[in-house]
Amino acid sequence: MKEQSLKEIFNKLNKGELNQIYFLKGDDYFLQEYFIKKLEISIFGDDTSHRELLMPDDLSSQEILDRINQADLFSSQKYFILRNPQQIKGKAQNELIQFCSNPTPNHFLVIIMDDFYTSLKISKELEKKLKPVDVRKPFDNQLRSWTKQFFEDHNIEAPPSVVQTVLDMAGDSVYHIANQVEKICLALGDEDLLTPEFVQKFSGWNREYQKWEFLNAVGRKDLAKALVTGNDYISRNDMISLLPSLTALFQEMLFIRLNNGTSQSFRGYIPLTNGVKNKLPEHAKKYTKHEIESGLALLGDIDRCIKTTSENDESLLTRFLFNAIIEHA
Repeated sequence: MKEQSLKEIFNKLNKGELNQIYFLKGDDYFLQEYFIKKLEISIFGDDTSHRELLMPDDLSSQEILDRINQADLFSSQKYFILRNPQQIKGKAQNELIQFCSNPTPNHFLVIIMDDFYTSLKISKELEKKLKPVDVRKPFDNQLRSWTKQFFEDHNIEAPPSVVQTVLDMAGDSVYHIANQVEKICLALGDEDLLTPEFVQKFSGWNREYQKWEFLNAVGRKDLAKALVTGNDYISRNDMISLLPSLTALFQEMLFIRLNNGTSQSFRGYIPLTNGVKNKLPEHAKKYTKHEIESGLALLGDIDRCIKTTSENDESLLTRFLFNAIIEHA
């Protein structure tokens, strides 16, 4: 059964079209939680948490089925979240499928499977009863729409220039976009104008540098800026959280080099903001093919060091920057 998008679901919720059971497929945990909260508000009409999390690791299969099936004397509304339904076996699995056909009145259930492409039997059986909801990481061309959505959640209509500025700063994931929009909206006073300048000024408060600033510094081979922005970032996070984006940066520069300097369109999810992606052709010119390949090999070494040694993050970052930028500059 073809999946449906979150936007389709939200349009239906806004019209009061509410199902008792939803089947989410995909591994974007922010979107999973975003949907769960939206549905919770639609059911109960307030911002209080009413959910009950059902985890097969914590409860037996039969305990889970008993909870979703048993109604109390007052027919109270109940809201259940079931993760990893593939861990429910035997008779209980059959009961779960039956529940999807004939749910207990006033009981709402969200079933979540992280693997969108799974071919497990239970997934196929659930899809016979339920149209899956796609909660995979959005493609780049969908992030603009999500940015507008997050502003609309605060009853704010953001101009295109503001949306673009947010994407440039935080467009590597819907979580980062939502977090940035949340901070912007909280800071926006009655007398303030929502402009790119306001957003940029706000992002610089407390002198906290963003990941995209660090990645662009690496792309430019600006060692001084990369050291400052990188060390600031890992002081609030850690080195391992930089590895996916650094690897993506060097991989995309390598693709450009292999295609004789021509930037290719982005066909899937890449953990880089638009502010970095737009500068990739410019960054690729700063590096030779050998330097990029050496940088990727060095990132692999650092990943192993993180997992097998006690070397601190600052030392690992400095080693990477001096070898990737200075050695061939």
